[in-house]
Amino acid sequence: MASWQVEFHLVPRRALDGGQSLTPAILEHTAWWTSATFPPDYRRRLSSVAELARSSSTDLERWGLEDGDRVDVWSVDGQVSRVTVSVDVRRLNSTFGAALLAFVRAAGAVLVRNDGVLVEPTINAYAGALRGSRAWRYSNDPMAFLAAQEGMADDAE
Repeated sequence: MASWQVEFHLVPRRALDGGQSLTPAILEHTAWWTSATFPPDYRRRLSSVAELARSSSTDLERWGLEDGDRVDVWSVDGQVSRVTVSVDVRRLNSTFGAALLAFVRAAGAVLVRNDGVLVEPTINAYAGALRGSRAWRYSNDPMAFLAAQEGMADDAE
């Protein structure tokens, strides 16, 4: 993931009933969709979100650009297990965002930002999650962002 991308995990709403803490490790390693129904027409639906792209693995289907807006669908034995979304905040694409949110709602899911922030599939929640991200701070002022990161590293020493 590039510094200007915000990463989200597409998680079935009902999977969050346990009230568990959503750490980056849990988000990355949980097969969220193996016990939930993923839309059977997801390929058609995601093609309205972004263009189908080449994938490096038979277990990965990808829509969008590596360093831009992208949806990755991971499967195990032909069954969708995990879905991640990367949003390029350098140039926000309202068409991508609107189509993505429609897909999330249709899937009965929510977005969870990689740092655990739960994002309802509404434009206000989505926009807030983008504006509150590290990628947003980096993209809006890279020098100030890097200086702040350096200052935090100095404080840790």
